[in-house]
Amino acid sequence: MIFKTRQTSSTSKHMHKWLFILLTLFAFTKSHAQPVGYYNNVEGKSGDELKTILNELIDNHVDFSYSFTKNIINYADADPNNPDNVILFYLQESRDASQYGTGGDNINREHVWAKSHGTFSGIRPMDSDAHNLHPADASVNEDRGNKDFDNIQPKGSQHPEAIYCYFTDSTWEPGPATKGQVARTLFYMATRYEGTNEEMDLELARYNNTYPKPLHGNLDALLEWNRQYPPSELERRRNERIYESQQNRNPFVDHPEFADFIWGEKTPTGIQFSNFQMTPQFPKPGEAINLAITAEGESNINELQLTWGASYQSSDNQATMQANGSTYSAEFAPAGMQAGDWLHLTARAVTADSTYLWTASYRYPETTPLETITSIPDVQGTGDQSPQTGQTVTIAGRVTANFDYAFYLQTNEETHAGINVYNTLYRGQVGDSLIVRGTIDEYNQLTELLDVEYIYNFGNNEAITPKTITTADFSEAYEGMLVSVHGASFFREAGQTIPNEEASFTITDADGAATVYFSNDSRLAGETLPNGYLNITGILSQYKDTYQLIPRNKSDIDLLTNAPDLKQPTSFAEIYPNPASNYLYIKTKRQIKELKLYNLNGQLIRSQTGNKKQLQVTDLAPGVYLLELRSNNDQLSRHKFIRTVE
Repeated sequence: MIFKTRQTSSTSKHMHKWLFILLTLFAFTKSHAQPVGYYNNVEGKSGDELKTILNELIDNHVDFSYSFTKNIINYADADPNNPDNVILFYLQESRDASQYGTGGDNINREHVWAKSHGTFSGIRPMDSDAHNLHPADASVNEDRGNKDFDNIQPKGSQHPEAIYCYFTDSTWEPGPATKGQVARTLFYMATRYEGTNEEMDLELARYNNTYPKPLHGNLDALLEWNRQYPPSELERRRNERIYESQQNRNPFVDHPEFADFIWGEKTPTGIQFSNFQMTPQFPKPGEAINLAITAEGESNINELQLTWGASYQSSDNQATMQANGSTYSAEFAPAGMQAGDWLHLTARAVTADSTYLWTASYRYPETTPLETITSIPDVQGTGDQSPQTGQTVTIAGRVTANFDYAFYLQTNEETHAGINVYNTLYRGQVGDSLIVRGTIDEYNQLTELLDVEYIYNFGNNEAITPKTITTADFSEAYEGMLVSVHGASFFREAGQTIPNEEASFTITDADGAATVYFSNDSRLAGETLPNGYLNITGILSQYKDTYQLIPRNKSDIDLLTNAPDLKQPTSFAEIYPNPASNYLYIKTKRQIKELKLYNLNGQLIRSQTGNKKQLQVTDLAPGVYLLELRSNNDQLSRHKFIRTVE
């Protein structure tokens, strides 16, 4: 069955060039936006405390399949002089972005944090995180392999093609153009992935030969490269473009100094900034803005200036911020700004011996009068086809789901309140409020908004509650909406594995039966359809005469049994590798009193006592299991893992 948002291989292989052309029309190309207030609350922090705060900022990003990330990095790493090309990592050469393939001069997606360091190939979102992926020459990528990074010269061998790179049998030294990027990428990965949400805990080591552990080295060289090679204009642009899709940033591109505060045993000194706020939150072009920031520290501030302009750290315009205790503010009205323009802001605190900077950016939205917005129910209409097919409309709603080639918007009306937005990289987190303009179309009876020409994300992150319906309610009234069916069962199909390709299954409830659909590269691929009764949530979509439910992720299938709570977060331990084929290892500083192993039906299949830090899983059938650990003080730590076969 074809995915109704055309998420099929025959279509997706032609998407990358079209997507780039489309996004260029959005005037996103000049953005390096560190949103106002994004890094509030990091002031004065260092070590694990700072790492934890940054992790909370950047985790749970919008994740895409590894297949789809090709589109993101082709946009993020596009050659500024030729948008059909990408700049190859390590080689630093411009090459046609359509040349993906194996070996030779083809393009590969390079995992800077090698996916074998922790064995996360195929595991989302680690394998497909675009911050860790770069387009690379295939032969150069093969030679780098999974080597650790370190200073090698003059002992290493010069690479014959990427002549600025040197290597040994276990280490790789990139050239000057990529050393800083390598460091900041590994800093990101070690901060983003901390062993929660079924992800691995990635850490940096002060040595090499770390494969296959979830480690990467050499930390001392990485810290040195980060200081010597600060972010370039292209690296900042890349960070912004990935942020547009994934909705998370690499903090070490915005603030390279964070790395020394976490791993370099340094602490913030001088002036610390916090509580960066802009009023109004979304000013219109020409509107006066009040900027406020708290600045305090060991030194006396002689003057705090606000500078602004159309480029990063611009000083084209400036105003002196007035002090009220440790809070400084200024009111200004940027001239010449239009919808889509970026306003770059810099606070400059001048002391007797230094100047301290803090930056942020803001993109002006269009002024969109309420009367120009078409409601989603009006777009959907009450019939089988939209009454506005072929028309360009502006709609507003909250994001309810993100898939590879589409996302869904919805308002709070009871029916006809959801719609598919097709083929755009720019996204929002579930719950974000977006305004979108595009053309209405019908694709095999599914109403879509496509040819998107404008998107603006107003944030807010207030998720819409799924509407509870039965299988008998699967109809046009709920097309495109987030719905939930309670007390359903997969019946005879329970126990089957969801494949990594298009697949349809059947759920039944008291009112009948309906189709549940999983797309290519679904987030649920590899999961087992559970036995028993469940509540299942997803987007109600349509393909021709069939309405079908599309779950978004694992949490959309809530099993109604006495099984342990699969959603309880890890409390005191980490497990690796995951998936596991022979042994599962437990990392914790606490004493383990008892270990229990359950299947997803809640059946206890193994129990042992004692402080054992490994579990043999060779005898388990392939599938998903729940490990429950009890510490000596009776605290519980629950972890879901996959048993796989080598």
